[in-house]
Amino acid sequence: MPDAQPTRWSTAQLLTPVLVFAAAMLATVAVASPTVLAPQLSRVSLDTNLVSVATSTAPVPTLDRCSVDRPAAAMLPPRRLLRSQRIVVVRPADRRIATVQASTALRRDDADGGGCASPVLMAAVDRVTVERTTAAPTGESSIQTDSTRPAALLPHRDGLTYLAAPNTGTELRFFDPVTRRSVPLVPLGTDTVDGLDVTRMRAEIPDTDLAALPGADPHSRITKPGAWFGWPGANVTADSHQRGSYTLWIDQKSGLIVDAEIAVTREYRAGDRRLTEFDATLRYDAKTRKTLVAAARAQARPIWLARRVVPLVAGLLAIAAIAGLLLHRRREPRGTEQGVAGDRP
Repeated sequence: MPDAQPTRWSTAQLLTPVLVFAAAMLATVAVASPTVLAPQLSRVSLDTNLVSVATSTAPVPTLDRCSVDRPAAAMLPPRRLLRSQRIVVVRPADRRIATVQASTALRRDDADGGGCASPVLMAAVDRVTVERTTAAPTGESSIQTDSTRPAALLPHRDGLTYLAAPNTGTELRFFDPVTRRSVPLVPLGTDTVDGLDVTRMRAEIPDTDLAALPGADPHSRITKPGAWFGWPGANVTADSHQRGSYTLWIDQKSGLIVDAEIAVTREYRAGDRRLTEFDATLRYDAKTRKTLVAAARAQARPIWLARRVVPLVAGLLAIAAIAGLLLHRRREPRGTEQGVAGDRP
């Protein structure tokens, strides 16, 4: 008795299960991409590394800190102010949280000098751990304004400072780490930055006594003879106060701040008497705007692909697979009947 020959499937027989599998897989991709993959991508990026430079809109006179040891306070001649900032994600960071570290410096556009002649007016390193899906602060937060002193903890931080999460909308709050104020971000309408559609928002920072903050910088309070300030009286103690506003241009798709205008006023105050340290309005320069817009587009592209393009392409291919399956099934019985008729005597 001859050995039984193994059954071999023809191409036509294999086509039906292949088309069924392809249609099911593509339909799953079309559904899962916007509902599962896109939300996973809509998070604060662990690869965040942003650099910005803002310049004052006009030359600004600043308090000469070397005059602290002289008989009277003096102001330095007006110069442009430069605000540089770098934002990176550091550890701890995982799929749920990210620790954002921002190094910020404000300086006069002047020659470098040592001690009281340094052009740096203020510098800070701010660290905040945020939820990656909302950019809301969670866990530890601290700010260090003096390398010789420990960082001050910010236990009740509320609101974004350096970036938002993708597609978080416009109901946001802003946290200013210098004054430690949390205020609403008020939408001002839509705008365009280097061809990118963005939302313009503003945070108004109320007047804050910096010397009254926990862990305050010792330089935020000075005691001098009234004559030093140009005020009547013997010894006068004055606290450093700061107020201002942040106007932010936020890309909703990526959550990145692609442009900013920062108004800040800092002055020593005793009662109604004031001695201005500096009063400036700064705006991101053109190179910064261009770089941040490119970063925003790069971060938003995978989300857009997962939310729009992949479902559309997978859906069309699934429909094509189903159409091919139906066409194949319509033709299959006809071919079988012809084969049976040909075998009859």
